[in-house]
Amino acid sequence: MNVIIMAGGKATRLKGVKKPLLRICGKRLVDIVVEIAKTLAEDGKVYVCVSDHVRELVNESFGENVEVILCPGKDYVEDLNYILSMVKPPVLVLPSDLPFITLDIVRKFIELASVKETDVITLTVCSNNCREVGISLFNSYGGTWVNIEFPDIPELKDVDTEEDLKLVESLCVSMEDVVR
Repeated sequence: MNVIIMAGGKATRLKGVKKPLLRICGKRLVDIVVEIAKTLAEDGKVYVCVSDHVRELVNESFGENVEVILCPGKDYVEDLNYILSMVKPPVLVLPSDLPFITLDIVRKFIELASVKETDVITLTVCSNNCREVGISLFNSYGGTWVNIEFPDIPELKDVDTEEDLKLVESLCVSMEDVVR
């Protein structure tokens, strides 16, 4: 399976901090998800979609079978459409801002998504309300989609704001065994 990592955001709610380069619990966010993606892309390739905001990643080597693509950088949807036009489905899309994401959680999502007969399956995190965290499986590029709900657990906590950053940094010690 091919895997796309979305790593080009402007991080405007983090005052322009280059999110993929943020170090949480001693590891860069982008490195955490690249490691998982490489395991999942056994028969495919990993594509890291970056923009001018994190241009320094363009020349970075993440190892075999990982290609860094400079995307337009206008917004998430445009970048996603741009890179999807280059990659044959099925393709898994992962964000680069989940510091505690685990291979087990992504595999569980893929397992649940594999029985859905729809074009796009998206992972949503639900407690009082549901929110997308950027994990989707594209079986094709049509218009049908379905959400798969996961509980609001630390492994699916994304970093969008300064408050989020403080929270995940405070969780480093308690999450150490989960993510290592």
